Amino acid sequence: MTDEISRNFDLTHERIQSLLSEYICGGYVKTLTQLLIYMDKTKALELLTKIPEPLKSQLEESYDKLADKKNTDPEIIAAALRILKDNDFYGETICEFITKDLNMVQKEELLLSTDELFKKDPLISIAVEENIRTFDTILELDNRAIQKLLRESDQVTVAKALKNSSEAIKDKIFSNMSKRAATMLKEDMEFMGPVLFSDIKAAQEEMVRTMVKLEESGDIVISEFGL
Repeated sequence: MTDEISRNFDLTHERIQSLLSEYICGGYVKTLTQLLIYMDKTKALELLTKIPEPLKSQLEESYDKLADKKNTDPEIIAAALRILKDNDFYGETICEFITKDLNMVQKEELLLSTDELFKKDPLISIAVEENIRTFDTILELDNRAIQKLLRESDQVTVAKALKNSSEAIKDKIFSNMSKRAATMLKEDMEFMGPVLFSDIKAAQEEMVRTMVKLEESGDIVISEFGL
């Protein structure tokens, strides 16, 4: 082995040793501190009282040094996300957990509140924005997906669901039907007269369930860039 190879090996070996040492000596404390910052301050201070010395003092010192950090800082979010991923509680799972037993109105309200939620718990906000499915999600479907959804939906359900929907959603639906079918659907909507708000939301919820079912089976793809 030449001197040059030996020197490069030693340098590389020392670099690896240094990286491992930094993690063992400081990285663990830093990671724990990042997790504490992500938590509510009251919860973080409560946890600190339960940690034995000398780790407690190290964490308190590290926590004070990062006092200007917020739970919305990317590196803080990333640290918390790693732990959640290790425990298989992130993304869609979080969204399903927070939306359990919520009706359509409540889901729409939740989606509108994500900016407010972001300051309190960014990962919940991100999970909701990326995974929640409401009736407005129809606007994110491409034409093929809309047509598939319509084939899987009862026309009366579609008519009720469209009763108080936005013009954008109506246009999206009508433009993916034949002229005759669109005319018939519009007539159904007109002839059924006033519909209870609860019945409209129930119809929309049924279409959303169909949409999610089609997404899960791979029959459609929901994209933020619907065509």
